[in-house]
Amino acid sequence: MRLILKILNICVTTILILFIVAAISLVVSARFSNDGAPTVKGHKLLTVLSGSMEPKIHTGDAIIIKSLTEDKKIKEGDIITFHTKEKEDMLITHRVVGVVSVNGKPSAYVTKGDANDSKDMSTVKREQITGTYAWRIPCFGYVSNFFHKPIGIILCVILPALAIIGHEFYKIYQALSEEEKAKKEVEAQGPER
Repeated sequence: MRLILKILNICVTTILILFIVAAISLVVSARFSNDGAPTVKGHKLLTVLSGSMEPKIHTGDAIIIKSLTEDKKIKEGDIITFHTKEKEDMLITHRVVGVVSVNGKPSAYVTKGDANDSKDMSTVKREQITGTYAWRIPCFGYVSNFFHKPIGIILCVILPALAIIGHEFYKIYQALSEEEKAKKEVEAQGPER
């Protein structure tokens, strides 16, 4: 039974440490990102705030977008995430429904949300595009937003860290108590002859 508890203890501690490391790395990545979105190996995690792309992408989903590379060609049907001309810190994820070409080269993209009745009012230039849609995680956007708030950081990073530290202190205390108890038992038996 003691072995099972020890193995369980190691597993729980390992999971908590991995969770803390992942949460800290996402927070640090988001802080150093120019658009505030955590980036891991060229992929960004974003939260969907509107239903303009339903039924493909729902409000509250988290989406993973792959950063745009020089050689990536964008075509009709692709879902892209881009900065708006009006608010550079605002990101929109819509589908490309048309490509405007000048001299045979794409110069701008016409976009539209799947759930919207009309196309977006302004075209999107390549330099506005942050990345292309890779996949979605249903409802994870709510969790992601929670992690960005102070209460989320406290509950998901600080409390698990304090739990691990407290548990380690308890194990040290327990080992010292057992050692002290063993020492008293030896003293109670008296000197050996």
